[in-house]
Amino acid sequence: MNTRLLRDVETVAPENLDDLLLVMAKNVEEGLVKGGARPGIDYSILDLYELAQPFALELFKKNIETMRYAVRW
Repeated sequence: MNTRLLRDVETVAPENLDDLLLVMAKNVEEGLVKGGARPGIDYSILDLYELAQPFALELFKKNIETMRYAVRW
């Protein structure tokens, strides 16, 4: 049984940068596990976000006018 490193989230808003990164990272993790990678051994949470970054950045560039941020100062 493979336990995923990223928790499941029921509701996401991909127009929010943080949710977009999470969705992309979860997709990367799914692909790695399907390929036989072992969570926590063959990859880390940071690896998932680093691998997801180019995909999220491409979408961000295309939708920069509609993207929102979850930053609170």
